[in-house]
Amino acid sequence: MTSDLDLYNFYYPDDLVALNPLAKKNQANMLVFKNNIFSHEKVYDFLKYVSKDDLLVFNNTRVIPCRLIGKKVSSVQEKIQTKVSVTLNKVLDRNIWTTFCKPLKKLREGDKIIFSTNLSAEVISFKSGQCVMNFKTGDRELLSCLNEIGDMPLPPYIVKKRGPRKEDFKSYQTPFAKIDGSVASPTASLHFPDDFIMSLKRKNIPYCFITLHVSGGTFLPIRDKNIDKHKMHSEFAKVDENAAEQIRRTLKKGGKVIAIGTTVMRVLESSFFVDNGFQAFNSSVNTFIKPGHKFRVCSGLFTNFHLPKSTLFILVNAFVGVKKAKELYESAIKKRYRLFSYGDCCLLFP
Repeated sequence: MTSDLDLYNFYYPDDLVALNPLAKKNQANMLVFKNNIFSHEKVYDFLKYVSKDDLLVFNNTRVIPCRLIGKKVSSVQEKIQTKVSVTLNKVLDRNIWTTFCKPLKKLREGDKIIFSTNLSAEVISFKSGQCVMNFKTGDRELLSCLNEIGDMPLPPYIVKKRGPRKEDFKSYQTPFAKIDGSVASPTASLHFPDDFIMSLKRKNIPYCFITLHVSGGTFLPIRDKNIDKHKMHSEFAKVDENAAEQIRRTLKKGGKVIAIGTTVMRVLESSFFVDNGFQAFNSSVNTFIKPGHKFRVCSGLFTNFHLPKSTLFILVNAFVGVKKAKELYESAIKKRYRLFSYGDCCLLFP
């Protein structure tokens, strides 16, 4: 049964988890699946798999430095107490955000967290293991405060092995980052050099951008053994009319729409309507792509390797098939590919 979560488990050696990116991005390994065959390439080989009839679709979201370290002040007595780690997750209303906090159990409604002279937050409520906070910024914008004192929100499996570094401000941000809003990076695009768009223009390869602001929900585990019962987190997404027209044109002429990352694939597959075809889109997305999904837009996917039992790995299974996904990951691990956000990648044409 494809609904069994254990079907999407796999073993990987811990030393394959990449804690830092390669100095030269395009030297990363790229496992290609095309015509039912696996081949081991490098990212610099990517463009030989793309033609002028195809369309590359990138996510132009920008990661905000939303990981903060503060000190809790009790609502009862103004006395400095516990050091608290706060990672912003989803905006509810201007400066009111859901957050992931550690230690969550030591927080109470009304508690005040002080991060700096200009930035503090009040605990409003608790919801689904998250803490809802109202951030106080004085006469400044919250983003300005975050840019000043925040760290990049690296994945938990990196943070537990090493702390944030100054280099992460560049290495965890894609070359296409433009619109502020993500609390995790759309990591597929981390593989491309800063001048990649110029390379596409020189080769007359079409491309466009969509926006999906990645939430911290991307790191949340699936709790239910039956994946059909999993409630997918929602994220803001936008496809403007220019991008929608390029996608419709590519589909009409039989070209490949290649999603650069799982975030792009989720948005594109959510923007196709059976009666009206592909449409511009400006709304929340909570599509859980799992085996059985009928792909109507994307015929190619460029993506990193993902954690076992994650919604991202399940998406890969939906795209290439459960058997091939298992073979894909076994092949990469056998070749000692670097895994996850700062790791190697694959290019898939099922």
